[in-house]
Amino acid sequence: MEMKEYVRPRFRRLSDKETEVFWCSLRDARKTNRHGDFVLLRKLDFYNDAQTFLIGNGVAGFAIKEDELVSVHKNKKKAMEAAVQHILPKMVRCAFKYGAKFGDCYGEFLANYYMKSGFIVVGKLMFDDLPDNPPDWKFNEFGKPNIYVMMRGVKNVAELDRLKKLNAIAGFDAVEHNLPTFKTFEEAMQYRQDIYEALKKFGYKKRLEYIQNLPIKKKNK
Repeated sequence: MEMKEYVRPRFRRLSDKETEVFWCSLRDARKTNRHGDFVLLRKLDFYNDAQTFLIGNGVAGFAIKEDELVSVHKNKKKAMEAAVQHILPKMVRCAFKYGAKFGDCYGEFLANYYMKSGFIVVGKLMFDDLPDNPPDWKFNEFGKPNIYVMMRGVKNVAELDRLKKLNAIAGFDAVEHNLPTFKTFEEAMQYRQDIYEALKKFGYKKRLEYIQNLPIKKKNK
């Protein structure tokens, strides 16, 4: 059996001239993954003022637009060839290091994975209330998952590393029954911003407890 070459997951921050390199990596990764639609393919110029990162020749990557983690992707074929697995926690850690505070995702599985990586889910939207869902969404396969909005759960990567060593990071089940539902993404983003600003001086435990003890906010009419 041919041994696969192991590529240590090291992220390279791309230059301003490599926007198209990142965009092509995301485009190609979506094609190799049956859940590719869960990551939106933005227009090329969306990334002009974003920080973009890749592993190798497009094994995986992500971008930070202002303070939002976006376009997180893994090329399944290249990742298998490079023996790279379970890369999301490393991407989130790197994103935190470079200033990411917020994110969003489709479905409970990804919400749980992001929470286990250091985010805290703070609210949700119904699928039909999001205006820019992928036009070729596979409804028969994926249904209509909720969209979850998230904030950074830790003050810094040192706290994140310590929590991981203690196995003290909660999963999605810690907050899923106490999340407010919003009618528009703009309302959800503002709520998420307000929550983050109110809690930014606190560490993970206080942030999580705050979300767990919030009164339920009903969906806006």
